[in-house]
Amino acid sequence: MAPRSSTTPDRRSGAAARRRDREREILGATRRLLDERGAQDVQIDDVAREAGLNKALIYRHFSGKDELFALVIVSYVDDFLADVAELSDAGPAADRLADFAETFLGFCLAHPAFVESAMTMLRQPGTELLEVVSEGAMLQMGRAVAAALHRPIELLREGDAAGEFTVAEPDYTANAMYVQILGLAHLARVGNAIRELPDGMPWFFAVRTDQVRHSVRSLVRAALLPAP
Repeated sequence: MAPRSSTTPDRRSGAAARRRDREREILGATRRLLDERGAQDVQIDDVAREAGLNKALIYRHFSGKDELFALVIVSYVDDFLADVAELSDAGPAADRLADFAETFLGFCLAHPAFVESAMTMLRQPGTELLEVVSEGAMLQMGRAVAAALHRPIELLREGDAAGEFTVAEPDYTANAMYVQILGLAHLARVGNAIRELPDGMPWFFAVRTDQVRHSVRSLVRAALLPAP
């Protein structure tokens, strides 16, 4: 019995490693498809074909499409945080916050599938998400988003403490900016908006990326009240 018990941990460790590798493979296939097609056009069957796996095997690892999207968001955020690490830590907090916001917008414009996936998650209340996404996946996604919000929250607190500007609720302000930038990135991706003509008829007009970038800068300024 001794030899058998000594090898069991190795077998378990190997099985766990293979499971992690398979999950990374599935998530990688999901992200490739999202980048290529967009969230609306990706189904579990597509992921299975891209990964070269049976669809049933996908469901052995993930509860469904929503859970895959939630965990793919984690990989996107990891890439975004690498971009954020390149930002300067010097200068007024307001300027660094603007740099962060513009970097986030740039990331969203470069990765429209991230915007779609994030907005898909935002449209669903947490209680509904827990019906289709495991608690573990929700926790991973929540930690990723919290990590992305850490820098703006700290900058808001820093600027407020230094008397540079006034922000009553840094956590809320950072979350509001996050959602608004996602919306602006979506507007830029669509490339048009709607207005009412004099006769009451709706009409589309083009939206330029530079307009959206200006809106993001204005958004940051509007969130920062002058210090008393």
